[in-house]
Amino acid sequence: METLLHEITPWVSQYGLWIVFFGMMVEGTTMILATGILCYLGMLSPAEAFAAAAAGAILGDQLWYLLGRRYTRPLLARFPRLATHVNRLEEKVRSKGDWLAFSGRFIYSGAILFPLTLGVYRYPWKRFSLLDALGVGIWAAGGIALGALLGTGIERIFGELRRLEDLLLAIVLIGLGAWQLRRFFSRRKRDAQ
Repeated sequence: METLLHEITPWVSQYGLWIVFFGMMVEGTTMILATGILCYLGMLSPAEAFAAAAAGAILGDQLWYLLGRRYTRPLLARFPRLATHVNRLEEKVRSKGDWLAFSGRFIYSGAILFPLTLGVYRYPWKRFSLLDALGVGIWAAGGIALGALLGTGIERIFGELRRLEDLLLAIVLIGLGAWQLRRFFSRRKRDAQ
């Protein structure tokens, strides 16, 4: 196990920015916190990690926006009942579109849902791109800083995080905590209905 971990460390150092970039396109919250921890440990440069995270998040948001704009309407034409439900949202999207474009990364599942929805309702692309980039920039900087802060807290709890096993343990613990919180809030929401 020790040998495997020593082999992984240079791999993370070499390809870590690509992992951050593509990870941000798929899943943002856990990835940005892990990125902050990796920056704290000195495995990634904070400036480079910020650029990779922001670029990945913006590209991912653009893809979801374009998917919504191009493919959702033809899909809804095949399912009229679903189209009726989706059309009810149009006025809300028009009145709160700026907020949705800016805040997508700050709200759980908003990173996919908000750009997709704004694309469906043909929210202006230039406006979406500007507000999304502004929101992503603030979110990425704050997320990396929070991840680094978590790294200092984890270091106080577990001692110095110099070995990869400690880093992996920290990431697993953060992931388990996030998963438990999600389950808790899902149960509360289900019970409230």
